[in-house]
Formats: sequence, structure tokens, C-alpha cells
Amino acid sequence: MTMRKVRKLLAWFGGLLIAGLAVAAVWFWFAPVGLNNYVNKITLQLTFDSPQILTQLGFIDNTPFDFHSGKLDDETRAHEDAVLARLRKARAGLDKYGPAGLSGQELITWKTTAWFLDDLIREGEFEHIGYRVNQISGVTVNTPQFLTDAHVIKNKRSVERYLSRLADFGRVLRETKVRVEDDRVAGVIPPDFVIDQSLVGMRAFIAEGAAKNALVTTLPAKLEKDRGRSRPPNARPSSSVPRNSSPAK
Repeated sequence: MTMRKVRKLLAWFGGLLIAGLAVAAVWFWFAPVGLNNYVNKITLQLTFDSPQILTQLGFIDNTPFDFHSGKLDDETRAHEDAVLARLRKARAGLDKYGPAGLSGQELITWKTTAWFLDDLIREGEFEHIGYRVNQISGVTVNTPQFLTDAHVIKNKRSVERYLSRLADFGRVLRETKVRVEDDRVAGVIPPDFVIDQSLVGMRAFIAEGAAKNALVTTLPAKLEKDRGRSRPPNARPSSSVPRNSSPAK
């Protein structure tokens, strides 16, 4: 087979692939065909709003599709407003797929999705709701747990992304501080026992300094575990993390 024929064949296969991707994009994303495709689309859109949810899914980090694992969630009101606008748009689009003409499982899917979106929209319309920082939840509790438990360390790049998230934690705290102050102005103030217990937890978190903080001390164990996966069976584990593999380097 001549090179000219090879090039033509490759061009034909390439054109077929592009055409197939274009049809799939229209079918699934730009103009979803069928209720299930539409529900899948809006689910993905909502998931993409949260880097932390994408990590918690457990199968995207450290892949070519990983564009998120160096970031934490956006805690600003502007972001919440943008998400609320997408929810309203998604809910309006859902009406194009039912409930008229649906039955059985498709009708159940439509009703469940409609209820879910309506509930999120109702909640999102209340700017000042709940206590953003308390003794059992909020960014001062959930974010450290997320970083130590959910962020997977597998290679140098995942360590760099972990460190990027650590640096991003300050931004999350600053954004939350603004929201808490706005809540206070609006009259949403936790009772004293919630404030007191929240302060106890935050002070304990920083009491022993950065070197002994869980966000730092858990990293060497993850690095050692990763090296253990790639070490030959008869090799002995090292007793400590070598200086030249320190994430601070």
C-alpha cells in the first residue's frame, strides 16, 4: 500500500471519528436526545461546579481528565448565584422532556429530578441560611478532613496538587469569613455554645503549629504508601521520608 493510500485511509478514519464525536456531542450535550441524556448532562454540569465532588467520585483524579484536583470549592456568593442560575436553567429545560408523554421509569426519573432541582433552587434562594461555621461542619472541619482523607497521593503531580490545595485553603477561609460577616449583618448568628465549641476546634487545629498539623503529618505516610506500591516485594521500606522527596522541595 502506497503512502498516499495510507494517508487517505487515515484521513477517512479521522473524518469518521470527528463526525462520530460531533454526533455524540449533539446527542448527549448540546441538544440531548431523550430524558436520560438530559439528566446525565445536567448532573455533569452540577458536578463540574465542585472540584471537591469530582475528587470524591474517586476515578478522575490523576488521569488526563484531571483539571480540578489542585483546587478547592468556591465559597463566594457570586459562585452560588451562578450555580443557582444554572439550576433554574436546568429546571426549565427539564419541562421540555416531560412529564407529558412519559410513563413508568421515565416518569419516575422526571419527577425525581424535578423534585431535586426544585429543592436546590428553593434552598439557593435563601442567601442567609444555617451556620456556615460550627463545631461539626463547615470549611474549618470539612476541608481538613477532605484534604487528609479524600485527596489521593499517587505521584509527584498529585503531591503538587495537594500542596496547591493547601495554599488554596486560605482563600476558602477568607471567602467564608466574608459570608459569615454578611450572615451576622443579616441577623443569622449562631448561639454562644456553637461559637464557643467552634473556637475550641479551630484553636486545637492550629495549637501545635504547622509542622505537627494533620495536613502536614499525614503526607509522609501517603508518600511512603505510594512508594510501597512500586517497591519490589523483597525491598525494605524506609523509616522516614527522604529529604529530597519532601513536598516542600
